[in-house]
Amino acid sequence: MALSRYQRTRLAKVLNYEDARRLAKRTLPRGVFDYVDGGTEDEVTLRSNAESFQALRFRPRMGVWVPEPQLSTTLFGQSLSFPVLAAPCGGLKLIHPEADIGVARAAASAGTLHVASSASGFALEEIAESSPDRHWFQLYRFMGRPGMENLVNRAKAAGYKAIVVTVDTQVGSKRERNWRNGFSYSMRVNAANAVKLGPQLLPRPFWTARYVRDGMPFQLANTAAMSRDGVPMVLSEMAHKESNSPTWEDVAWVRQNFDGPVLVKGVLTAEDGRKAHQLGCDGVVVSNHGGRQLEGAPASIDVLPEIAAAVGDKMEVLVDGGVRRGGDALKALALGAKAVLIGRLYVWGLAIGGQDGVSHMLESLRAEMTCSMQLMGCPSIHDLDSTWLMRAGSALNP
Repeated sequence: MALSRYQRTRLAKVLNYEDARRLAKRTLPRGVFDYVDGGTEDEVTLRSNAESFQALRFRPRMGVWVPEPQLSTTLFGQSLSFPVLAAPCGGLKLIHPEADIGVARAAASAGTLHVASSASGFALEEIAESSPDRHWFQLYRFMGRPGMENLVNRAKAAGYKAIVVTVDTQVGSKRERNWRNGFSYSMRVNAANAVKLGPQLLPRPFWTARYVRDGMPFQLANTAAMSRDGVPMVLSEMAHKESNSPTWEDVAWVRQNFDGPVLVKGVLTAEDGRKAHQLGCDGVVVSNHGGRQLEGAPASIDVLPEIAAAVGDKMEVLVDGGVRRGGDALKALALGAKAVLIGRLYVWGLAIGGQDGVSHMLESLRAEMTCSMQLMGCPSIHDLDSTWLMRAGSALNP
């Protein structure tokens, strides 16, 4: 979908996360914007993700000229031009019709990876076709164990290179913004909810028209093959379909039945990192689900060193939550992460400009990482460790 001249001009003015968030807020209905932007309960964990990055400071090496910092790395034999992955995000059809396919293509164009969500509006096979050899699959336990097994077998057949098992969504959390907005994952624009949604949709005619043309999703496309009548369920039905996050027993089954790398997402303790390793998994993603699940969970970056120390020499450690700038990604690498995943950062780009918007945000992050490394006097991301950091107000390393 080609951008208009106005959209290109608007996108060019997006210099950072806050610019993108502000424009996305003007583009999306309030309920959809808050679905992405919000967290659970008082959103303390959501805020702490970013605040904990801000509490870290660099310890630069001056008098060093770095003409071209090395950002490239490898994950499980796959080369990445820089260590930033597009995290799995459900409901992207609400954001833009290109949704997960636009994200996957943008990530591939940037030389990195997209982790396709089980809760996508596109079938996993469609997403795989859009970015050959550049996709991982994120796994939920839809419709009980049989549904989970169906997803794994299809991901294997579609050529997904790795499976990321999300274990922190045992139940739906109390996301109060969604309740206040009357938000429903189906977001059907019809007479039954016109009164409820009307005040949110009328100020956003462009989004509304585009959404209606797209068929007024959102349904879980991956569940159609599991349904007797071939009708996919919507996210609001998940609680009634034995759907929850996989257990450790499920993780063990995935490990035994998928030949590629298996990662566990949602790890916040060294104990769970060791458990994933004991089951033969290849990596973990340190994550509190973007502050959207357990209120009071620690910021991901705060527990990253503990987990990296426990299992970083045995498996790949990735992290998400709170990455807003290229410098945040570098801080995570210095504390033991092999790569970071971003969510809201690229979703705002998707809202503004579809695939082109996602590409814009990825390239902005890459440029910030390059500039920061030059100013730090750091020639390669592989040189980063805790000696490059300090806590605000302290001369000591973390």
